Parts: sequence; C-alpha cells; structure tokens
Amino acid sequence: MKILIIATYLPPYGGSGNIRLLNYINYLNELGNDIDVIGVDYPKDSIAYDKSLEDAFNSSVNIVRVNAGYLYNLFNRKKKVVKSDDDVKKETSNTKLNKIKVKVNNFIKTNLLIPDSFIFWIRPAYKEACKLINSTEYDLMLSIHETPSSHLVASKLKNKYPKIKWVGYWSDPWNGDSALRENGLWVKKKIEERLERKVVEKVDKLLFTTKSTLNFYIKKYSLNEENADVVYRGFNSELYKEYSRSEEVPEHIKEDKINIVHTGTIYSKLRDITPLCLALNKLKEENYKVYKKLNILFIGQFDSSDDEKKLREFECVKIVDFLPFKEAIKYVIKADVLLLYGNKNSSQVPGKLYEYIGSEAVVVSILGSKEDELGYIMREVDKGPIIYNEETDIFDLLNNIENSYKDYDSNWKKPCFLFTWEKVVLDLFNKLT
Repeated sequence: MKILIIATYLPPYGGSGNIRLLNYINYLNELGNDIDVIGVDYPKDSIAYDKSLEDAFNSSVNIVRVNAGYLYNLFNRKKKVVKSDDDVKKETSNTKLNKIKVKVNNFIKTNLLIPDSFIFWIRPAYKEACKLINSTEYDLMLSIHETPSSHLVASKLKNKYPKIKWVGYWSDPWNGDSALRENGLWVKKKIEERLERKVVEKVDKLLFTTKSTLNFYIKKYSLNEENADVVYRGFNSELYKEYSRSEEVPEHIKEDKINIVHTGTIYSKLRDITPLCLALNKLKEENYKVYKKLNILFIGQFDSSDDEKKLREFECVKIVDFLPFKEAIKYVIKADVLLLYGNKNSSQVPGKLYEYIGSEAVVVSILGSKEDELGYIMREVDKGPIIYNEETDIFDLLNNIENSYKDYDSNWKKPCFLFTWEKVVLDLFNKLT
C-alpha cells in the first residue's frame, strides 16, 4: 500500500508515544508498504530532543518535516543550564520573572491555543500534504493523535480529497477523560469538542490504544463498532536480546543493591507518589537494613517540582534526568524490579508497560484505582505483583523485597512475547486494510 501519515509527535523528539510511531512506520514499511510522513521539524533545543533518534527511520521512508511554528518553539525549549557563579546570580534575580513567564505561557497554552501548540503547523503541513497527494495516489491516510493538530490537517485533506481512505488513531482521548490535557476555558473546550465531532464524522475508521477508550468513544459519538478497533504498542525483542547479553552496566545501577527502576515522566495528575514517600519513611524507621539495600531510580521528568523534591529527600532514591531512548532501555533491561504506575481517573495505560514486559525484570504494577485498565492487562501477561497505590501495600512489598524478589515466580522473570513489534504492527496492518 501507499500510505500517507500525518503526525506531530515522532522522533527525534523522545517519548514512548514517539517510539511507538517510529516502530509503526518502520515495521509497516518492512511489510512492503510505501510510506510518506508529514511531520515536525523540531528545534534541537526542544525539551525532549533525542539526537540518537535523528536517523531512526528506515531510509526508504520519506519524511517531510514542517516548522512547528513560533509558539511551539517558544514554549518547548530546554531550560538554560546554569554554569557559572554569575549565571547563578542572574538566575536567582530572575526567579520571580521566570515564574511569571511560566504562568503566562501555561495560560496561553491551556486557554488560547486551539487545539494545541502546533496551531501554526497545521496550515503549512496541509500545504505540503497537498503537494504529495497531487503527485502520488495514496491507498490510505493515517493521522496520529497525540496531538489533535494531526487530525485537523487530515480533516482538511479529507475535505479536498474525499475519495482518500482516512484512518484516525487516538493515543488518548482528545476531549473527555484525558487527565493529562487541560481544555482550559469553557469556550475552548466547546470549540474543541465541536472540532473533534467533525473529525469523528469524517474519518472512515478509528483506532484506539485501550478498550476503555474505544468504548468511551463509541458511547460518546454513537460510533459503528465495525469502524473502530484497538491496536497496541510493543517492544524490540532483538534490541532487548542484544542489551541483555552485554556486560555493560548502566552508570546508576548498583550491583550490591536491589535496583528498582521507573522510566518516563511522573505526571502528578495521573500518578501520586505520596504513598511511596510515606512507605519509604516507614521503611526507614522500621527496617533500615532493607531501606539501605534499595536503589530506586526515577529516570525521566516530573511535571511537579514538589514531587521531585519529595523523592530527592530519600538516600535510596536517585533521580536521573531525561535519557535518550536506548540509554533508558538499558536500565529497563538491567533492573531487578521495574516500577509501573497506573493512571488514576483515566482510561489509558502507560505506554512503557509494553517495554517493561519485554525485559527479564519483575514488574511491580501500582494501580491508580480498582478500574485501572493496567490491572486487566498485567493480570493477562502475568509479569509480577499487582498492588494498589496505597502506603500499606507499597510498604509491605518493599519490607519483604530483599527475600521475595529472588523467589518471585520464575515466569515473572521471563520476557512476554505477546507484544513484539512484529506481531503488533502486523495486527495494525490487518486493521488498516
């Protein structure tokens, strides 16, 4: 097939969702599909720019990168690194001003940019896509959310080229239960709901990442169930085998400790780290021997500086800033235990779960609620203990971990091959056709 893909989030911008799209594209290409992509030309000082992913796509995939626009570039730059005493003084004197700037930026992003920070990417991306469609006959157009701007480009293209088959992919709800995305002012929310309804009415098929989200959309928009389906994420089994055989030990892994690793962003609205902090305090008081045996690594970012500060108070916790994808995967592979937080108040599951289950580490799943879909998936794959995000549950697990993690069910230490990229993308291809 000849496929046109519209996407805002893709490498070299990092993140599990972007790695997902990278593998969708590469493996679809390896199945014999000819793929063009309309994407984003990210500034190299973007927050999660990953230089190691600059050449990650297959050479036969054609990627047309379009400037993200002034506002995206303004809001998504890395923080300046403070190097000298003069810089420190300057940074301190500007603290109040910087806080005001952050508040203003957040207000603009949350309330004025419809649908997102890529608002000024939509029109030029549409123009570039038109050039491709005018010169090439496509069998399929696939637009990828996150973010919604991708769907708006595809919607404009569907208006101009109504015969092209359009499949829309929702990584999480655009409007509705997404706890990560703030809709801002009431009027913005209403506008975006109207925009999404128009998208849903035009798209020929809808794909989602969880059954809960699919059911949410079927109910909300009275969808024909035959036009909606679920596709999953996966992991690169060959990469995992390669890194597993390597004798290289990542810098912060301590071979005389029990290495508990969490990768990715801690979103305070989705993942509450307070019960973990309470459990660690109690463990320090009641079983200091085990407390000192732990090496808990949080690799990634925090959207709440308070959460990060709380965790930094514990000697057994180490926070490692954003790492390139392949460097982070080395920690996943060399960990003794992987910490997997579910999402509270959301129908979504963390994308990292598919990376975790490909490892030989035991995965501790901490559910955000009884309805957390993560629980259903992890019970099916059977990769480790499943507990609730409560102080007592976490304390009991940590208090006994020195003895129990060595005696965990041997099946928990085996990779789960249900979600290799080869299987996942073959399933995706069948659902596209």
